[in-house]
Amino acid sequence: MIPKIKWLNIFLAVALCLSAVGCMKPTLTPEPPPSPEQPVTPRILASLQLTEQGESLLNKGKPDAAIRVLERAINLNPGSGENYYYLSEGWLQKGEAKQAKEFNSLAEIYLNEYSDWTVRIARQKDRIQELEK
Repeated sequence: MIPKIKWLNIFLAVALCLSAVGCMKPTLTPEPPPSPEQPVTPRILASLQLTEQGESLLNKGKPDAAIRVLERAINLNPGSGENYYYLSEGWLQKGEAKQAKEFNSLAEIYLNEYSDWTVRIARQKDRIQELEK
């Protein structure tokens, strides 16, 4: 039979481990961008529609609604860099530089081959740096 104090120590050790794991911040790890030959699936089409809806909401000054829509778009098509760009825009509109910066970095990863997007991403990054000041 194990003494009560030893059980208490085991319980506290397990509780400490579980609380440490629960406090860990999840990190976003980008998936490789889709190849140009990737077929257009219903998921991709739905994601594109949500992207357009999210962009429209941003243009109307509704960042909270846009963020929710764009998160759904990313769940359907995590390789779409435009979604990350617009998510960054949403967080910029809310004045949240940290989140905007994170999504801007992901947009840069996914859209680095497209010169028109790299210019937009660079301008967005400048606005994020201004917000951080």
